[in-house]
Amino acid sequence: MSYSLRGQLVRSLLLVVTPLWLLGSVLLALHARHEVNELYDGQQQIFARQLYSTLPMLAQQPAGSDPKAEKTDHQAVAVWNPQGQRLLVDSEGLELPYHAGVTGFHLLQHDDEDWRVYYLSGPAGSVAVAQENSERLEAISGLLLTQSMVWLLLLPFALGAVWWAVFRALQPLADLCRTLLQRQPDDPTPLAHPLPSELAPLLDSLNGLIDRVAGTLQRERQFTASAAHELRSPLAALRVQAELLTLLDDANARNAAAGKVMQGVDRASHLVDQLLALSRLEQQQTLPSQPLDWAQLAEQACQQVAEYSTVRGSHIRHQVSGGPLPAGEALLLSLLLRNLLDNAVRYSPPGAEVLLEISPQLIRVSDNGPGIAAEHLPHIGQRFYRPPGQSQSGSGLGLSIVRRIAELHGLQLSWHNRPEGGLSVELRPH
Repeated sequence: MSYSLRGQLVRSLLLVVTPLWLLGSVLLALHARHEVNELYDGQQQIFARQLYSTLPMLAQQPAGSDPKAEKTDHQAVAVWNPQGQRLLVDSEGLELPYHAGVTGFHLLQHDDEDWRVYYLSGPAGSVAVAQENSERLEAISGLLLTQSMVWLLLLPFALGAVWWAVFRALQPLADLCRTLLQRQPDDPTPLAHPLPSELAPLLDSLNGLIDRVAGTLQRERQFTASAAHELRSPLAALRVQAELLTLLDDANARNAAAGKVMQGVDRASHLVDQLLALSRLEQQQTLPSQPLDWAQLAEQACQQVAEYSTVRGSHIRHQVSGGPLPAGEALLLSLLLRNLLDNAVRYSPPGAEVLLEISPQLIRVSDNGPGIAAEHLPHIGQRFYRPPGQSQSGSGLGLSIVRRIAELHGLQLSWHNRPEGGLSVELRPH
């Protein structure tokens, strides 16, 4: 199931920003309430001190008079002399209770409204200045509403900016996709596209994949071309022998031609088996691992080549004292040993001695044949390469298969002519 990375990033940002915005709004509301209360409390205190300063003049008014202050919305004032007689009051202040000798803020309720009252008392009398809490809440709401309107107006621009920033940040990926779409499958050139450091591992992995794919395609082309060339000769020979069968009347001649047909079929079958084995090995990067019994592997490989060695009159011996690997893929290692022994028997003269040695340091197969000319040694192991002058049939793939199995198991393949005569093929751990 596919999804948009850009949309996922935007959603993630919104999921993070929204709670932070809500938390910021709550903190803003608390701070606004504190500031508004502080402002209005200061105004009430200043007004109370101003009224208190007028007490001497108000005390000189005739007794029994009850002067009224000008009515103000949401506020109330009241002034008393030391005896508790009201000297000044507005319509709202009629309900304010008298508290002699009290200075400070009090809360009271009047007509289902909450009032915050500041009392200031002294030798000259007492003053009360009250204000409805709704007035303060209205001021706080106005501040929050203004802030909210600003945020709402900026929200589309903020979302657009976030979307643009995410789009800009992901643009290198889009450019990389276009570059990949324009590349040829067999182009081994590494990508050098500028990417953020966070995407550098992705670019390195892509370059590694490109190199492996290009190498695989190149090997497959070479493999296909070589396989077609190698198969052409036995198939052509088979056709010639088959045509001879239709022309020969002599039974012995027909039998001889049929024998050559069978040999050609065997050669082609062997070549196809080797090609399939090498093709499977080329595709493998890792192998299952299991404990290895090197003595058993050596015995099995010798038995598999025993029939052919008997025909050739060759003698195979093996010496096992451990092994270079404690674990590996037993079937492939058995194939490796069999190919080495088969090559040693096939390209040695009849009656040759072949020795298989396995120890913790190396695997060695040596024979007492003629060896290989020095000018041909560097080419041994190349696909389909067979030194000139060979009388034995073969595909030239045996050592290629051995080399690939060795690479998969971390073994290094080498060969050299022995001073006493013959060829020695060795495998050592890296």
